[in-house]
Amino acid sequence: MTRITVDLIRKKSEHNDGILENLEEISLHQLNIQRIEVLGSCCKHLKILYLQNNLIPKIENLRKMKELVYLNLALNNVKLIEDLQSCESLEKLDLTINFIPIKNLEKSIDGLQNNHRLKQLFLSGNPCCEFKGYRKFVVGSLPWLESLDGKKISKSERILASQDLLTIKSELRKFAGQVDQKTEEDDDKFSAENRVKWHQEDLEEERRRKEEQEKAMFIKQPPDPLKEARKQMSKKVEYTPGGKLPAQRNMPRVKFEIKEDENGNVIATIHAPKYLDTSLIEVDIHPKWFQCIIKGKNLLLHTPEDVHPDKSKIQRLLHNGHLKITMPKASGKGVKSKIINKAATNTNPRKKARDLDLKERDRLAVDYKNIIKENNKKTSSIDESLHTGFLSLGRNYSALASAGDKEEEIDEIPDDLPDLM
Repeated sequence: MTRITVDLIRKKSEHNDGILENLEEISLHQLNIQRIEVLGSCCKHLKILYLQNNLIPKIENLRKMKELVYLNLALNNVKLIEDLQSCESLEKLDLTINFIPIKNLEKSIDGLQNNHRLKQLFLSGNPCCEFKGYRKFVVGSLPWLESLDGKKISKSERILASQDLLTIKSELRKFAGQVDQKTEEDDDKFSAENRVKWHQEDLEEERRRKEEQEKAMFIKQPPDPLKEARKQMSKKVEYTPGGKLPAQRNMPRVKFEIKEDENGNVIATIHAPKYLDTSLIEVDIHPKWFQCIIKGKNLLLHTPEDVHPDKSKIQRLLHNGHLKITMPKASGKGVKSKIINKAATNTNPRKKARDLDLKERDRLAVDYKNIIKENNKKTSSIDESLHTGFLSLGRNYSALASAGDKEEEIDEIPDDLPDLM
């Protein structure tokens, strides 16, 4: 069964961008609705309302809809016209194929006495139409009507109906009493109750059919051996047959460290999640191994030496949430603090190669932000080298010049030398 909610109204008012404040028309037909609700409070400016082909047994919650012009309640379970006195603008009312009995006809028409703008009324297909004077009674009781069951009302028909109204009323009351005495319940009879019953049976049949289709289409898959193995490894180890050490495992995939101290203790540090509730952590210590169950997943490790389980101490560090397990050795011998076992952080060769490649790329990468500064440094260094080169060349040239002068002085022949023979 469907209920009228604000979300449903917004969904059905896509033509108005889902805005309900100025919504004037909405269609809620064929949704198996059983009650009118919400509409009067959130759609006060509604003018046209389609509610045909539902399971609505009563007209209600429409008093605030002052601007309603057209109301369609055809193919429903309505037995009495009521709660429409405040709908001052109502001009067209469609109640085709409902269940208004003859005994409720007079009361239903009286419920429309304040709707002076009502021009069109449809009541065909109701049990009240079986009364012979039904049309005269409606036309005489509602003189402002222009059409009844799609047929226009003439002036002569209106005059005759108003003249015979009292007589028709008395006949209607007698006929209604006779019909009440003859009425009996029949399971195969088309009635409001049976209509709801048949709808529920249809829903049940549809549900069964869907279940049968799902069962027929379902193919049972064999269990995944890897998943089953992981489930088995995550369980807590209760005992070990033959006193064998259980296999080590790290199902929660947390980092850990095992080290020995000088006081003869084996200290295990498990990097549990910082904000994990301590109630989700369970520790079980044995002489040669210990296990820590974190959120149903088992971390099982061997100790380097035999320990005292009953003297062990478990702590939860507040600043990072790590678990610290201090296990005294059975031998009581202390050693220098050293790490015995540590969770491997990057044992995959592909990851190692990738990390090395990334480091090499970082080393060879060009820093584009400082490239101008580096160029300036390079040019300044070149200028300095050139300047120093020029200076050195000048010094060399001066030295050579001085040396040449000296050679020239040596090469000069003195006047007192004797002539060659």
